[in-house]
Amino acid sequence: MPRTKKKQQHKKGSDTAVQGTNDSSVVSKASAAARGYFRDAFLQHFVCRVARRAPLINRGYYVRWRAVDHCVRRFLQVTAGCPKRQILSLGAGFDSLYFRLRADGDLDRAVVYEVDFADVAQRKAALIAANETLGGMLDSCLPSSPGPVYVSSSMYQLLGVDIREEAQVEDALSAAGLHWAAPTLVLSEVVLTYMETDRSDATISWAAKLLPQSVFVMYEQICPHDPFGRIMQEHFLKLNSTLHALRQYPDTRAQRRRFLTKGWDCCVCLDMNDFYLRLIPKEERDRVESLEPFDEHEEWHEKCCHYFILTASRGLLMEQALLPAPPVSSAPVISWSPTVLPVRPIP
Repeated sequence: MPRTKKKQQHKKGSDTAVQGTNDSSVVSKASAAARGYFRDAFLQHFVCRVARRAPLINRGYYVRWRAVDHCVRRFLQVTAGCPKRQILSLGAGFDSLYFRLRADGDLDRAVVYEVDFADVAQRKAALIAANETLGGMLDSCLPSSPGPVYVSSSMYQLLGVDIREEAQVEDALSAAGLHWAAPTLVLSEVVLTYMETDRSDATISWAAKLLPQSVFVMYEQICPHDPFGRIMQEHFLKLNSTLHALRQYPDTRAQRRRFLTKGWDCCVCLDMNDFYLRLIPKEERDRVESLEPFDEHEEWHEKCCHYFILTASRGLLMEQALLPAPPVSSAPVISWSPTVLPVRPIP
């Protein structure tokens, strides 16, 4: 087989595998919501049935959901007085963010733009069209825009474009009505790490260049070199969904430098232990920790060490931080022992 054709087939297979991580993720989020970790009445409509995940997985998706939700809601508070603001979700998959914000009445003068592979966008659009609850959350359907727009309404635009193709993404977003000068939150929730690092770096630079009043929110993996990190990488490798970025950017400091050298003015990066202990009130932590029997405390803290939430900002409006700066020295990390701690990485 010619090398070019073989490479194309490998890329297609990898893209399909990455799309599969969306299905696994939405099932896990639906499980956590069903167990009461967070309130989301819409995830159930994106899965065939709500499966019950293990308590550790439910907790992992809770802190992930909570971190992203914190940043999004803080952005909407900061921009409340603006005539127009936008959320641009890269690799959105079957995320229910738009529907939650719409139901809560938090999208005044705001539009949510979602971009993902055409196959994923087409599937999501079909689910929305076939579901009375989801379809009812679209206040008005606009005439079809030129380009790959699968859903078009006054507050929600769903586009099917490969986010690696920056020129195509730019054209599609412009056609869908995105205002490049308006305050914009760019969201990447375990998405860019599946791309080759030079491509994800280019996406980060692209967003900084085109969006002068913006904040980039990213949730991804770190710490690849310890035993947990190596097993985590092997887990995703078996799924044909290699984690690329954490090799070059292995910790929160490296991720922060990454954004500052790619055109962003300010950057804060916290691992999930910092986020969980510092930004979630004790009463809420007590509530979450009482939902299910749980004895995997070491594995829970280890898992939180291997994920981070990051915000990078540009422009005067975005000087109001969505996250606090990390402490000078974080609390000591609980050591990992393969003889004591069974590892089940959480996607």
